[in-house]
Order: sequence, then C-alpha cells, then structure tokens
Amino acid sequence: MRAASNEVRWATTSELRDSVPVEWSEARRFWAANRFWMETQNLASKRYGGKRKQHWHAMELMITVLEQALRVTGQYEVGRTHADDLRLRHIDLAFPHLPAAFDGFTLLHLSDLHLDGSPGLEERILALIEGQTFDLCVLTGDYRAAVHGPHDRAMRSLERLVGGLDVREGVLAVLGNHDDIHMVRPIEAMGVRLLVNERFALDRDGQRLQFVGTDDVHYYYTDQATVALQAASEAFTIALIHSPELCDAAAAAGVSLYLCGHTHAGQVCLPRGIPLVKHLRTGRAYYRGCWRHHGMMGVTNSGAGTSGIPVRFNSRGEVLVLHLRREAAAE
Repeated sequence: MRAASNEVRWATTSELRDSVPVEWSEARRFWAANRFWMETQNLASKRYGGKRKQHWHAMELMITVLEQALRVTGQYEVGRTHADDLRLRHIDLAFPHLPAAFDGFTLLHLSDLHLDGSPGLEERILALIEGQTFDLCVLTGDYRAAVHGPHDRAMRSLERLVGGLDVREGVLAVLGNHDDIHMVRPIEAMGVRLLVNERFALDRDGQRLQFVGTDDVHYYYTDQATVALQAASEAFTIALIHSPELCDAAAAAGVSLYLCGHTHAGQVCLPRGIPLVKHLRTGRAYYRGCWRHHGMMGVTNSGAGTSGIPVRFNSRGEVLVLHLRREAAAE
C-alpha cells in the first residue's frame, strides 16, 4: 500500500531481457513482457474497467500527514511497538474432500513481509517458529516496501528467512503489487518455486494436492490469472493469490482453499478492528481472518510486515500455521 518515491528509476528493456531466462515457457515470457509494460507505464490493470494510470502523490501526501500527526501526538512509537508485536496463530481447516494422504498437512503461511521496511523482521519470524517443522511454506506476496525501485535489501532478508525454514516440501510463492518482474529470478535462485499463473502438485499414495498461484490481481490483473484457476477442476486445489479480489472466480472454478493477504487487516484501525482503509476493489468483506465464499474456504493473512508507515493500531501482524484436516462428510 506504500506509494512510490518521486525518484523512480524505471527498468530498461535490456534489464528485462536479463530477467527473462531463455528456458522460461512462452506463457511466462508473454506475462513478463506485459507486466514490464504495465510497470514502466505506471498502469494498474483492473479485472473490470481496463487500465488506468497510478497517481502516487495523493497517497504520499496522506502517508506524510498521518506520520506527522502520529509523531506530534506521541503515538508514532506506540504504533511501532504494536507493529513489532507479531503473533503466531495455528488454525485448523477441515474439508470432507481433502485427500486422505494429506490429512494433517501443515502450511506455514507468510504474507506482506515488506522486509526492507521492517528491519529484523525475518529474525522475529524465525524466532516465533523455532523448532517447528512444516510440510510446506507459502508466501503470498509483497516482499518489498516500496512499489518501485531497488529490491536488493528485501531479497537479502528474504533469503535469510527462507534459509532458516524447516520445511519438508519446500517453499511456494506468488508476487504482490509491491513486487516486480526483476524479483522473480532472485526469488527462484533461493530455491523457492514462484508460481506466475501456474500450478504445482504434490502426490502421495496416488492422491494429489494442487496449488495454483497467480500474479497480483490488485494492480496487475490479466485474464491469465483467471484461466490458471481452471486447473482446480482436476484436483483438490489451494489458490495462492495476493489479495482476496479474485474470490468469485476461484470459487466458480472449484478452488477449495484461497490463501491471500494484501490488506494488513486494515493496519491502522479504529477500536474493535474497524479499518480506515481496506485497499480492496472487490471481496471487501474478506479483508481479514477466515471466511467462506460460495462454499470455498478462504484465509486472509493480516501480514507480518507493515506498509506505508511502520505502525499498527487495533490490528496485529501474524504468522499463520494452517493444519489441513479431513473431516467425515455429513450423511
């Protein structure tokens, strides 16, 4: 949710070529060219309503005014303390049609890390989960604090985080609206499987658990994301999508579990967690916690990091451990 600095250095076409390995599929190369064009033209692509120019100055002004108000009232450090108060949550998710071979499967779900804007966050996360082993880790986007610009600091922190995880089946990830195409190769060099409108499957005892990951659908929606979800008809499917804004298409495609983030659960909220800003165009009811949409279960992670200003009020950053359970179907 953070605005870009006025000092934006746009990538060049030669840098785009360097970021697109020759072994990438034709679909990935097409995606990269389209994403690069949207990034450099400063466009947001909406599912309904085409593309529009991003205007960052109003957001920058709002963030500056809010930060100054917090400092003047002595609340800035209070908010920073709240932002550092990260919690670990274990959630049981039960499905009658979960393949029996995956009963008890554990997912470590991390989202909205914004690592270069939260120094030491990776160490705090690793301390929370020390000694725990998970079947798989899923990352649902926003690794960098700014929307444009350098990503080296965020990638170094992400590498330390990934290197400290104890996971049996590795790490899956998708991109968020703060991430750009030049982050794909560094992320994959860490051994992370990054899904760009793609799927990944695990097989056990002849049974399959499938993951479909899309590009960010808040700023960079393309029909490739919706098409990728059609694979849900082939197996029990978990969708990894940065925001809840594609919930209707995912439910219609037969996705069983939708994992996302993006909203920070409001981050700066009124008492009782009422958000000042949800930063969603659709799926606004699903800005935090567990939810259901037309029979599909969803979880919106409130994020481990912060966006815009490193503070939280009446919301809390979180690291989620999701336990998949197979429950008997009702007779």
